[in-house]
Amino acid sequence: MRLKRLSDTDVVKAQSRGYFDEHLATFYSIAYGEPHLYEDVYLVYLDVASETVSLTLFGLDSNESNDRDRIACFEEVTAYFKPKQVIVTSPAKLPSEIGGFDCVRIYEDKDYQIALKEFDVDLVGGQYKSLRYRVNHARRRGYTLAQGKLMTPAHINIMAHHLAKDRDYEMWDYQLYLGLSQYVSRFSSPRFFSVFLGDVLVGFDVVDVVGGDVMVVPLGFYMDYSSIADFLIYEEVCRAKDLGFKWLDVGWACNVPGLEEFKLKWKAVPRFRVSMQAFSKQSVT
Repeated sequence: MRLKRLSDTDVVKAQSRGYFDEHLATFYSIAYGEPHLYEDVYLVYLDVASETVSLTLFGLDSNESNDRDRIACFEEVTAYFKPKQVIVTSPAKLPSEIGGFDCVRIYEDKDYQIALKEFDVDLVGGQYKSLRYRVNHARRRGYTLAQGKLMTPAHINIMAHHLAKDRDYEMWDYQLYLGLSQYVSRFSSPRFFSVFLGDVLVGFDVVDVVGGDVMVVPLGFYMDYSSIADFLIYEEVCRAKDLGFKWLDVGWACNVPGLEEFKLKWKAVPRFRVSMQAFSKQSVT
């Protein structure tokens, strides 16, 4: 089996071949464990402590892999690492039983991206009426934007408020959030896009470059101030267009009320369908 352990340099090279947020190899290698690449196609992460393998079965370089390739990857990787559980992100649902593992949970989602060439940053015309109102409202609020690499106590405070909200988080959510500071500081491409009202930090996004034509916003955290997300996404669209990207990836719908509607209002399209499955080792009887 060709399973290569990735160095930091290899991780960045893998990320540069990606085309949506699950290919943020620098981010997920910090959050999910040791990074590997299977057959130069699929990203694999090994969390030794919890005996968990995370598989990203969207092939790099938009590889036209099929169900058999993905199942073979699952079987070979689990036979090699012998984990207790496997978390799979795939463009298609895998069978409920594979190689001694049972699917115990499945989550369907979509990855939304904005086609930047078609997006008018001047917001002219009836189709942009709602967005004009949102952006103008944010401007009247007096928000300002700063870009940087440093996670401050104010950033941590906003994340703490976010986590304290009444919603259920999965283990992988906490892994991502807790690895955020190291991810941004350790690698050159990610940035904090931070929103201030006067001298007060009121929200921020994490922005990174996935591949040659995609800029991605994997995470955002906001206080309860109106139009922060609109202010940020508009600034990110403008920045991505200025840098010559074709797509701005604004993430998954995540089964959060209003989030999918927000993305659609900003002209995002569900470019990829995602099946996320959790598998557990079958018990021995």
